Amino acid sequence: MAQVHVSVDPFHVGSLFTLRTLLRSLDPSGVPTLATIATVPPCRNLALLPGSFNPPTAAHLLFAERALGEGFDRVVFTYAVRTLGKERSGLIPEDRLLAVRAMIENSFGVGACSHGLYADQADAAGRVMPGAEVALLVGSDKVLQIFEDRWYADRDAALERLFASAALVVAPRSDQEDALRHVLDEPRNRRFRDRVEVLRLHPAVADLSSTRVRGMLRAGAEPAGLVPAGVAEMLGETGAFASPVSVGAEEIDAYGLRADLIDLLWTARTDDGAAIDLRALWRIGMSPTEAGRRLRARLAEGSADAAALAAAAGV
Repeated sequence: MAQVHVSVDPFHVGSLFTLRTLLRSLDPSGVPTLATIATVPPCRNLALLPGSFNPPTAAHLLFAERALGEGFDRVVFTYAVRTLGKERSGLIPEDRLLAVRAMIENSFGVGACSHGLYADQADAAGRVMPGAEVALLVGSDKVLQIFEDRWYADRDAALERLFASAALVVAPRSDQEDALRHVLDEPRNRRFRDRVEVLRLHPAVADLSSTRVRGMLRAGAEPAGLVPAGVAEMLGETGAFASPVSVGAEEIDAYGLRADLIDLLWTARTDDGAAIDLRALWRIGMSPTEAGRRLRARLAEGSADAAALAAAAGV
């Protein structure tokens, strides 16, 4: 299991490059692999909390805390790199890992997995924690999907493999408890029931999904109560999910500008590029000054190297 150590500063170029390198080293066509940020010590029972974390919410954190209270030694928030290569939507992958890192303490871990299937993630965790009991912490919508035929060439064989590797701990949405009970009571699913445990969350967060949080943030809602404090700080710092900002006659997406800067610095990466002050560049890019206009023009061209970016911005 690869391990990296990063700063949670969303403008620390070295950490962003370290995370991008890690994510791109994971091969979805190879052996399922789990890589973590910081060390996860050996444990008897390990819970993985898979998610897109776009963004991580208060429900994610409460679910992990409840799992620790139920006796798990460690919970690892797990992001699957299957989302790499898709059209950008919401947080870039590096920020999803940083946002989780910003909200957790030593009782939790955060990692990336090369594979998205739960059975593959359980296999990857089992290889790095031999002998540990593995469970997956999932929402009831995901569990309902797991039992659907349409996802498999051989549903029963796939489920046998999953439940041989891991148990499921389910946090049901208030409107899905009956559906969950019905699925588990189906004759063909009854043999898996003892591998599925229900763990109810507080009603205030039980229905709090990342999709709902994104919509509320885009509508201008304050993040307090929707996401943990560390995540709220990061979203505020980067302008994630906020409306475009008027800069002179232009409408600028603050988060998109930062993401474009990261992409260009990555493409043109050199030792000097990793040392460039991303925060200073971003602030100049958000300004109505001539330097800001030059920087935005360079980004629109998409051909500047790190030195040209710095020169255009005057840093």
